[in-house]
Amino acid sequence: MGSTVPRLEQPYDARELDAVVSERGVVVLAGAYPPDLCATFLAQVESYLQAHPEETEYAARSVLGGFQGDTTTTLHALVGAIDCAPDLVLQRDIIDSARRVLAPLSDTILLTIAEYMARHPGAPRQELHRDTFSWRHVPGGRHPIALTVMAAMSEFTADNGATWVVPDSHGGPADEPAPDWSAAVQVELDRGDALLFRADTFHAGGANTTADTTRHIFSMGFQVAWLRQVENGTLSVPPAGAAGLDPELLELLGYSHELVLGLYKGGHPRHALAGS
Repeated sequence: MGSTVPRLEQPYDARELDAVVSERGVVVLAGAYPPDLCATFLAQVESYLQAHPEETEYAARSVLGGFQGDTTTTLHALVGAIDCAPDLVLQRDIIDSARRVLAPLSDTILLTIAEYMARHPGAPRQELHRDTFSWRHVPGGRHPIALTVMAAMSEFTADNGATWVVPDSHGGPADEPAPDWSAAVQVELDRGDALLFRADTFHAGGANTTADTTRHIFSMGFQVAWLRQVENGTLSVPPAGAAGLDPELLELLGYSHELVLGLYKGGHPRHALAGS
C-alpha cells in the first residue's frame, strides 16, 4: 500500500494547504462542506432529475457517460440547474487555494466542470488515470495546469468505491504509463469532506461492492484560463441565464478573459450579458 494522504482539519492553514497540494499532489479537507448543504444538494438533484428524466437519458449517451458506464448516474451543467450549486463551487478555501496554486501559469482561472455522480452497487473500479489527459499535448511540469475536487455528498468507504489516489505521482506528461496499484491509496471520506488533488495526479474511482449503497459525489475542477474547459460554461449557462450571477462565478464559467483570450467583440465577455 502506498503512502498516506495528508488530511487537514478546519480552519485550514492556507500556506500549508497550498504546499501540500503543490508538493504531494493531493490532500483531504475535512468538513469542507456542512452536512446540511450536502443534504440540500442531493435533494435538489433528485428533484431535478425527477422533473427532467431526459437529462438522465442524455447523460447516459454522452461522452462522459460512456466513460463512467451504466452503473453511474451523472448530471452536468449544475450551475443554473441546481440552486445550491454556486455555494459548492464557491467554497472559499478551495477556490482561493486554486487561484494561488494556479497563479504561476495563469492570471485568471476557469471552472473545468461541475458534475454530480452517483456510483451505484456494481460500479467497477476505474483504471488509474490523470485528468490532464484532456490536455495531453501540454507537457507536465512543476506547476499544475488544473486541480480536481471530489467532494463526498455521502460517505466514501472502501466497500462503496472510495477514490484511489497515488500521492506524489504528479508532474509527468498526461500519457505517461500509470504506476503500479501498490502505490495507490483508497481515501475514505465522511460526508462533507473534499479530496483535492492536482489534475496530473493518478487516481481512479473504486469498485462499489455493496448490495444497496450508492456513493454520491460532487465533482469539479479549476484550470488555467488559457485551456479549453471540459464543460462549456457559456453554453451550460448562456447569457440570458448568466445575468445576475455572482461576478466570480461568471468568471469561472468563462465570462472572463486571459489577456486577449476569450474576448467578446474585442472586449470583456460580460458585455454580452443583459444590462452590462
